[in-house]
Amino acid sequence: MSKCFRVAQLVVVVVGGCLVIKGFPILGICVSMMACWHRIFDVLLNRCAVVEKKSLSDEVSGFHKDCFIADLHADVCLWRRDLMRKNRRGHVDLPRLMEGNVALQFITIPTKLVISRRFPRAFFRDLFFWGAFMSLQHPSTWFSTSARVRLQLQRLKSWVARSEGVLRLVCSRSQLDELKDSRACNEESIGLMLGLEGAHVLRGSLDVPWLFEQGFRVVGITHFNDNQFGYSAHGSRRGGLTPAGRELVRELDSHSITIDLAHASASLIDDVLEMHGKGEIRRPLIVSHTGIRGVHDHRRNISDDHAVAIAATGGLIGISLFAPALPSADLVALGKSVSYTVKLLNQAGIDGARHVAIGSDFDGAVRTVIDASGWARITAELMHHAHGLSPEQVEWIVGANTRRFFSDNLPC
Repeated sequence: MSKCFRVAQLVVVVVGGCLVIKGFPILGICVSMMACWHRIFDVLLNRCAVVEKKSLSDEVSGFHKDCFIADLHADVCLWRRDLMRKNRRGHVDLPRLMEGNVALQFITIPTKLVISRRFPRAFFRDLFFWGAFMSLQHPSTWFSTSARVRLQLQRLKSWVARSEGVLRLVCSRSQLDELKDSRACNEESIGLMLGLEGAHVLRGSLDVPWLFEQGFRVVGITHFNDNQFGYSAHGSRRGGLTPAGRELVRELDSHSITIDLAHASASLIDDVLEMHGKGEIRRPLIVSHTGIRGVHDHRRNISDDHAVAIAATGGLIGISLFAPALPSADLVALGKSVSYTVKLLNQAGIDGARHVAIGSDFDGAVRTVIDASGWARITAELMHHAHGLSPEQVEWIVGANTRRFFSDNLPC
């Protein structure tokens, strides 16, 4: 952690102590706790399901070691955590990525979550304000979504620099091919790809060319709230794309940035699919982290028809690792969701196993089935005969599909 953060922690503790001495014990304790709130939030929000850790067979372990493991979504850089060492909190750090044999990890940047429109129009509605404030981040990040993007980018670049070549940012097809080749030679290397969760930050100096220059290759139009470009699955109106949103979709497509429909309203998904059908955009679509309503009917999840339509563009459906994306937070529920989606696409005349992937949502304030060290357990579960998947199909789903998709769609 930075010296500035240590100084801020010390100042907060001293101020809290002074308030206690002055006769304001409750306020003083609350202020003092700001020095460790970031840890408390992390422990409480980013949890794992309790899993009985049975030893895996040599066959499964060997098979998993030979797989190219890829994860379509994680909010790693949202948290103040030393990612170079193994942590007891959260889901992702470098040792756990290596333990899980992860080859490609998406780092997605979220920046805003307004809890309720019924509160007055003030900063305290935004949970990311409280996260920045309580974790003693730079004051610019308390109010500015663009500052939050820059801070998380800074954390990512620091992480890459400190890894001494183990972590590498993947922005092009050639870099992805180099990553594949290095892992084939048993070199310790993990690729990181950048995504943006919610396009509401795109104003002022943060525009689509800036995103591309910084290495963003996936952008979600909405997150938990409606914005100037479109409507969220969690919003009040659940409309589709706005005129500005249609223009944004075209611009993202022209800059070789893949559109992510996670958290999008049904109407917004329809509008983007319509644009694709008319040839206004040509790149295939993805849903980086979701569930399927035919498995669990929740507004967080996409409909069966949308899953088929997105796969038909050549896209990917990333099944997530938490409830309510799954009916329950366990490996069996994940296996059932994956096999259901594969069969659903097969019935529509699409090779389903070629269009299903995993998007964990690690460190996204959710309780996941595993953390990054436990990917072999997902491989083992999908290999179970009850799910009807061949070893080759399992290999595709746990990562080869994601590698192939971006090898086909990244700029040279």
